[in-house]
Amino acid sequence: MQNFSDPNFINSLKRGDQSAMEILISAYSGHLLNAALGMGFGREKSQDIAHSTWLTFFEVVHKFEGRSHIRTFLFGIFYNKVSEYKRQILKYEKYDPIEEVMEARFVDNGHWQSEWPSDPHEALVNTQGLSIIEECMDKLPLIQKSVFYLKVVKELSSEEICHTLEISSTNLRQLLYRSKTRLKECIERKGAK
Repeated sequence: MQNFSDPNFINSLKRGDQSAMEILISAYSGHLLNAALGMGFGREKSQDIAHSTWLTFFEVVHKFEGRSHIRTFLFGIFYNKVSEYKRQILKYEKYDPIEEVMEARFVDNGHWQSEWPSDPHEALVNTQGLSIIEECMDKLPLIQKSVFYLKVVKELSSEEICHTLEISSTNLRQLLYRSKTRLKECIERKGAK
């Protein structure tokens, strides 16, 4: 078992030693991927984030001073990559067409234009529900998907989610509402096919 705190190993990494890099990649690639998946990213985006983390790590490893564990240094880069990606998503979401979609879904008296089937279980079975839900989840903007996943699937408290995603409680409620609305819209559309 490799001691990643060993100064000789750290120096090998700083020199760009291929075998040291392979050992570290082998030890932590799965951890990076699982961390990204756990944050609600899809498999492909999780792989992109892990790959981007490694690229940056090897560009800056020569600056590593050894005051922390190499894993801490690596995951610091990972969290910066996640934050960068979330900022990109928030920029994209400044214009959100869901408001227009919502207006089109209601009739003048404020009721939904179409009702859910009376038996939700039957609707799921008839429309291959789980695959439709997964497909619709994948289409959500990342921040909405993350909020929905952490709140509904992981059942985290609102405080934990706000802290993790660095958003306000008002923003959390809005994102949760939008994610549920988009999911309903997508599921209805796919269920009607």
